[in-house]
Amino acid sequence: MFIGPKRLRRFMPILRRLPPALTTEILASAAVGQGLVRIERCRRALAWAAAHGARGTAKWRLAVAVLANHGRFVAQEAMVGISDLHDLRRGVVVEGAEHLRAIDAGAILLGFHLGPPRTSFVLRALGYPVHFAGRLEASRDDPRWEAALEAGDAIRLPSGTPRGRVQGLYRIRNLLREGALVYLTADGPFGREAFRIDVPGGSIVVRVGWLALRRQTRMPTLPVLTYRDRGRRVIVIHPPLPDPEEDARRDTAACQAALRPLVDAYVRRFPSQCRYVALPPWPSSVSCRTGSPRY
Repeated sequence: MFIGPKRLRRFMPILRRLPPALTTEILASAAVGQGLVRIERCRRALAWAAAHGARGTAKWRLAVAVLANHGRFVAQEAMVGISDLHDLRRGVVVEGAEHLRAIDAGAILLGFHLGPPRTSFVLRALGYPVHFAGRLEASRDDPRWEAALEAGDAIRLPSGTPRGRVQGLYRIRNLLREGALVYLTADGPFGREAFRIDVPGGSIVVRVGWLALRRQTRMPTLPVLTYRDRGRRVIVIHPPLPDPEEDARRDTAACQAALRPLVDAYVRRFPSQCRYVALPPWPSSVSCRTGSPRY
């Protein structure tokens, strides 16, 4: 269980005493209220809805849905209502698990900041021995992370120093060569840009770290996308990307060509679940117009 976003931490002890469904909807309502009060945020949500063909009242409904889902996903990031593994497994469907079963060595599971968060933790709860790598900012204030970090189940990629990230990537490389499954996100605020995937209303910036790991280790890379469907969490494991090429430019181009249709189809199908594209929290993402507000 996690303590949630920093500015919510003072309220989380109170919110955790409430029924989980109520807490989730409180956070959803708060996100909508914040979005409607902040003019720039509201404008971005409406521009996102318009980019997806919504007009009139439908445009407002989609804009509000994006804002509300942000609040719901914040509740999931804070692991509201999660007290054991059974809670994490509840209502989860995994599609494409056969692609994982076909892997007889290590593999990179490549996620995106799209849809519900905590996909790697849900996979672990389902019995997949997935290691997670990321910034893990909350882990610095939460002693419950210590065992996972010491065991190597979680790998911190510090955002402050290049040396720290190199050390983290070195640990991931060793895990992959030992046959581990490692979940990484392709996009995010840190690292050098590899390429962009343009989608209606915005652009997703893909970073270079996972590309370098895949070429160094030559391990399969399986895209993983997650969405909510009528109360269920659906995790879709796609077939591996093309085999790594020695030439970095050709390999990057091949990965971009393979990922573009997957991501584009997701965004078009689930525009209300793409909060970080519609309302980018980091400057390197471009959505609807230039600039990017902070959460």
